[in-house]
Amino acid sequence: MDLLGDDAVDGVADNDTIYILDSTVFLEKYSGRFSDKACVTVYEVSEEIKDPYAKIQFDMLVQSGLAILLPKDEFVRLVKDKLKDTGDKLSGTDISVIALCMEFAGRGKKAIVVSDDYGIQNTVKALGLKYLAVSQKGISRVLKWRRKCTACGADTDKEICDVCGSETKFVSKSRKKR
Repeated sequence: MDLLGDDAVDGVADNDTIYILDSTVFLEKYSGRFSDKACVTVYEVSEEIKDPYAKIQFDMLVQSGLAILLPKDEFVRLVKDKLKDTGDKLSGTDISVIALCMEFAGRGKKAIVVSDDYGIQNTVKALGLKYLAVSQKGISRVLKWRRKCTACGADTDKEICDVCGSETKFVSKSRKKR
């Protein structure tokens, strides 16, 4: 595996369309669809894969050209800033996948995140980037998540309501149509 920097990004960026693969591709056994395409992922994706068959798929795709890249910190920060707006709860792996997409898009490439994770899709769409769902339909609109009290309905950012002391839950507010 290569943890690649600018030179590797430039090498992959020679292609018209870059697919940034999330672990969904391997866990749902869709890696064969991408064996002849320009694909990249982040190291953390390989760490998420525990299923032996999915691990074999990952290794085979690496041998056929899947590049393992590390996104620049500036793009990771931009994704984290967007999460403050959308309210999505994403893992470090998810953030890195999206940051890599932003980096390629910033170089003028058609970059597409491949994931069935709705949080990833929501954040990608909110950033004006593209995603591809593999085994599900995908999101239909961008959502903004917030906490709301289950008793009095107050909006808060805490697990316990400041107004009445009851528990809160995450609810979404539709932002815009797809």
